[in-house]
Amino acid sequence: MQLPIVSGRPMSLKSGTSIERVAYSVIIAAVVVCFLYFGREILVPLALASLLSFVLWPVIKSFRRWKFGRVGSVLAAVVLMLASVAVLGYLLTSQIGNLLTELPRYESNLREKVRSIKGASTPGVLEKAADTIQGIQNEIKKTAPPADPVLTPTPLVPDGVAPAAAPVTGDAAHPVVVEVKEAAPSFRQTYEDIVKPILSPIMTLALVILFLIFILLEREDLRDRLLRIAGDSDLKRSTLAMDDAAERLSKFFLTQLLLNVGFGVVIGVGLALIGVPSPVLWGIVAALMRFVPYIGSVLSGIMPVALAAAVDPSWSMFLATLALFVITEPIAGQVVEPVLYGQNTGISPVAVVVSALFWTLLWGPVGLVLSTPLTVCLVVLGKHVPALEFIAVLLGDEPALAPEQRLYQRLLAEDAAEGAALAEEQLKSTGLTTFYDDVAMKSLKLAHIDVARGRLPRDEQGDLLATMRDVATEIDDYPLQHVAAAKEPAPESAATSMQPTTGQVASKVMCVSARGILDEAAAHLLAQLLGKEHVEAVVLDRAATAKLNRGGASETADAICVSFFGDDNPFHVRYLVRTLRRVAPNTPVIVGFWMLRDDPAKIEDWKNRSGADYATGSLGDAMQLCLQTVGRAKAETIATVKTKQVA
Repeated sequence: MQLPIVSGRPMSLKSGTSIERVAYSVIIAAVVVCFLYFGREILVPLALASLLSFVLWPVIKSFRRWKFGRVGSVLAAVVLMLASVAVLGYLLTSQIGNLLTELPRYESNLREKVRSIKGASTPGVLEKAADTIQGIQNEIKKTAPPADPVLTPTPLVPDGVAPAAAPVTGDAAHPVVVEVKEAAPSFRQTYEDIVKPILSPIMTLALVILFLIFILLEREDLRDRLLRIAGDSDLKRSTLAMDDAAERLSKFFLTQLLLNVGFGVVIGVGLALIGVPSPVLWGIVAALMRFVPYIGSVLSGIMPVALAAAVDPSWSMFLATLALFVITEPIAGQVVEPVLYGQNTGISPVAVVVSALFWTLLWGPVGLVLSTPLTVCLVVLGKHVPALEFIAVLLGDEPALAPEQRLYQRLLAEDAAEGAALAEEQLKSTGLTTFYDDVAMKSLKLAHIDVARGRLPRDEQGDLLATMRDVATEIDDYPLQHVAAAKEPAPESAATSMQPTTGQVASKVMCVSARGILDEAAAHLLAQLLGKEHVEAVVLDRAATAKLNRGGASETADAICVSFFGDDNPFHVRYLVRTLRRVAPNTPVIVGFWMLRDDPAKIEDWKNRSGADYATGSLGDAMQLCLQTVGRAKAETIATVKTKQVA
């Protein structure tokens, strides 16, 4: 069967397979979302119970150390949790009752503040705005003009027949009273209006407790089943990953609980010192609302601030309460949290927002509260379970691409500014030499792989070279070593090369491109490093190398460094080294086999096969070899000059 032609080439079956996989993935995702939405009555209690199991597990471990036994430890932890919830509910109920009885006392103060705000505003502005709004409302409420009266013809009545009596409608003195009676509510309506709002939270709480006890009692069995799903080929690795994930999540949720409780205590004590009524209530609300990402702390502060404005005739209590929330939340979020459990939750800021919207749409306010914990669980599992790795990539805070991949993408896009910005970000913690070896050269290796696969045409290679040179120019001011590493004494060869003798000819190194454009890019980076060590470096591009191969004139140098990207065969390098031997027989030749950095044995083998004097796979090592060779050349030159002077 002839395959269809797309863009001049037959469509492969693999593309259809990829499309089918994408379609299957979309269908599976849609089914999962529908399952989460329509099964929320069961899934919400199950999710709450799972998260509570992580919080209670450290407590259960403590009870086990106290010889409570497995079942006794679980029951003791659950009873302790229910007792805490009961005490919390009692405090909330009593505080709300006290606040409701005191609210009428603060109405006059609030009215005075409204009058003061009105008096401080521009005269007439509020009145004009209110009149405008009222006029618009009146215009909307106006009824349509009455229609023309319709003349109803009087029916003809035969002689001798009395006209029909009109219905009695009452008169002005004795109007007819009409009483509308609603029908008695049905059992279904009574259940939905009264019984269901009361039973629903009770049923949810009962399901949470049931699921929680089951999860805690069957924790080991559930773990074994998850290990079987994840794969039983490497039980040691899977077990360690599962235990590590459970331990991390337990510590995270328990720490978050303690932090939020501490935040609520600080708010409650602060409000009590300020004099705001019901400080215990607002402390509990602040602790609970802080589980809601982003907006929880803001929402928890609205009512106490408004109440402070109503209680105090002046503005001092209002400002003090506002300052308490404005100062406390940044300290808790930006200072205390990083100290307790790292800089972040392990998920990216965008993922936090997206997960909050997603879970809120699915499960409502409960989903908003659970969004961050659920996303943290998914990211942790994604880091340990290979089948869920895509979740960690999508939602995690770690960069999706390695630094060398990011730089290579900027080079492909010919975005020198972004490439320089990425380089400067890396150079904050490393030196120029290390950055070139660990990032820039790896980016060129990725480019070489694309060239070998035919994905990077020659013109795009030239653009990549130009962008790389622009990036190198932008970061030329950075030191070769990081500030901490630069405190170490410099190698003797480098020191010798940086202090030329008076009257001595400047040292020179030729950086030769072996074959392609990428070789030339690496040669330019090496030349830049040598230039920062006060060694003149000349780069021979492809045209100059071809001229050299044809027997053209060459410049004299103290050392020659050949740059070569390739991992198949060094015959190009062998041919070039032989040519260099003819034109410069006394000059040491160093070859950089950049693709073999992690294979020292192969580098030594290729050195012998190519006939080079030295070989390396690192740009930093190549620079040091050049400096050592230049240092020896200087020493020989100085000795020769002294011998001639003595003679």
